[in-house]
Amino acid sequence: MNVALYAYAVIAPGSPPPLAAAILPGAALLAVEEAGVAALVSPVPHGWFEAGPRCRPGNMAGDTAGDMDWLAERMAAHHRVLTATQGAMLPLAFGVLFPDEERLRAWLRQGATQFAASLEAVRGHSEWSIVLAEDVRAHEAWLRGNDPGLTALAAQARGAAAGTAFMLNRRLEKALAAARDARRRDAAQALGIMLESVAGRVWPNATRQPAAVAGWNLLLASTALPRLHAAVEVEAPALQASGLTLSLSGPWPTCALTQGASPHG
Repeated sequence: MNVALYAYAVIAPGSPPPLAAAILPGAALLAVEEAGVAALVSPVPHGWFEAGPRCRPGNMAGDTAGDMDWLAERMAAHHRVLTATQGAMLPLAFGVLFPDEERLRAWLRQGATQFAASLEAVRGHSEWSIVLAEDVRAHEAWLRGNDPGLTALAAQARGAAAGTAFMLNRRLEKALAAARDARRRDAAQALGIMLESVAGRVWPNATRQPAAVAGWNLLLASTALPRLHAAVEVEAPALQASGLTLSLSGPWPTCALTQGASPHG
């Protein structure tokens, strides 16, 4: 069997492997140290992680649905290993594979200076995510009751003759859409400024939540966590009363090394 090394993260030398199930059932979790840094890896059959139809236990070659199920299980296992890993680490993207230990060690040597600096930068930090979302109906209802321009237009439409009321209601719809966009934009901008005052690093989170207005990832020192919670507790009630909500989740593995290694395979 052609054995490769599946890599989860770059970690500090001397860090013990986590107590978690590996990417494949029964596979070991090992730390390979080189040039003052280390990689958390598992030995795996190389062919099982190649592109294209697989032939794996319980999965017939060309079975696309079965293949996607297998990948989903592996991605979940990858995430569990990362969340169970203690201490500073630089997570790698799912699917990073090294054909042998020699190639892995060469990669660690090549990036050792950058890896060591990044590990030091995230030491004592955790990553959190925050999403601003909108309940459209609740937000529109709040705007109709609290925006003076919208309130005035609505009153004019109610007291106008049919033809005029139709035109005023069209204006009201456009004004409401513009007010929604402006408030969403202003709320996101204000939250971004607030988060930058709390976190050491803030970057956009491309959230896929259908109702999301904006999202951010935060690299947060442990001492700043109470400030973040306090800030969210101050902002969230007023936003929620107007149809906008904040959701905070974490901690997540720090993603200072965002995409991990290039293919080695």
